[in-house]
Amino acid sequence: MDISQIDFQQLRVKHIYFKTKVRALLYGVGFDEQFFSDKSPLSVWFDTTGKQRYAGSPEIIQLARLHQELIFSARALHRQYSNGEIEQAHEAFKSINQQSERFLSILDQMEQRLTLT
Repeated sequence: MDISQIDFQQLRVKHIYFKTKVRALLYGVGFDEQFFSDKSPLSVWFDTTGKQRYAGSPEIIQLARLHQELIFSARALHRQYSNGEIEQAHEAFKSINQQSERFLSILDQMEQRLTLT
């Protein structure tokens, strides 16, 4: 396994963990302000590994932008849940799931492109 495969696996795991933390918000788990910020493990990955090794990749720009959108969506979901808008928060999670699928799809494309070269 080369370094890029390890990098992509780390990114995939961190993203899935992010989505798990979002889902936990729907079950009343406390909101971790730092986790849903530019200090989250996923944001740090983009600022370090992503920028150092994959700065020229168009997919990394898409993934970083999509991650920022996911953070924004997670914060909105938390506000809805906190305001008692439980059904709306569950609907918002469906949108986050779609964004997540898009994230993973772009990551898969990037991984295939870079491992074939």
